[in-house]
Amino acid sequence: MSPDDPALIEAFRRGDEFAFVALYDRHKSAVFAYCAKMLLDRTAAEDLLQETFARAYENRDRLLNSTSFKAWLFTIARNQCLNVLRKRGREVGFAPDAPEPPGPGATPFANLLKSEQAELISRALAELSPSYREVVVLREYQNLSYDEIAAVTKTTVSSVKSRLFKARRKIGELLRPWLRPDEAPGPSAVPTTATVAL
Repeated sequence: MSPDDPALIEAFRRGDEFAFVALYDRHKSAVFAYCAKMLLDRTAAEDLLQETFARAYENRDRLLNSTSFKAWLFTIARNQCLNVLRKRGREVGFAPDAPEPPGPGATPFANLLKSEQAELISRALAELSPSYREVVVLREYQNLSYDEIAAVTKTTVSSVKSRLFKARRKIGELLRPWLRPDEAPGPSAVPTTATVAL
């Protein structure tokens, strides 16, 4: 949080339009990124970005203090995302055109360029349940603390840590055929030691 955020937030709580615009400009990218990764849909994320800030403005009197603003904002965004996911009624899985795992002996850097890595991570996130996906997104992409994530998800820090551990393990399992082709079924391959950053 920037040093002037508390003053801006206090002004926002009093209904200051300029403070609201400043906070929107400061936090819109993070909220959009969160919604896009939760919904796997940039168009829907753009709609929810606007809806999140509209609801934040309408309910600004419910913000208890300036230190909780970020968690409060992500709680609103989370609720909007979960509403959309419930309406969809299903989770999006791996697309039929997912890249094939690398063949035996292939080096990780020859098979996984940065753009491909990002695509693989997105596809792995799509395989996670919303409760697992959100803790990964909030921790790895938004850099929220465990306490902040617990506040956003209305759960405990121990529950957040547990979900994050299980989510990371699931992502590792999903990405293993691409990261460690020597462990995939088939002829023996040259061992590799690649990692993909979230």
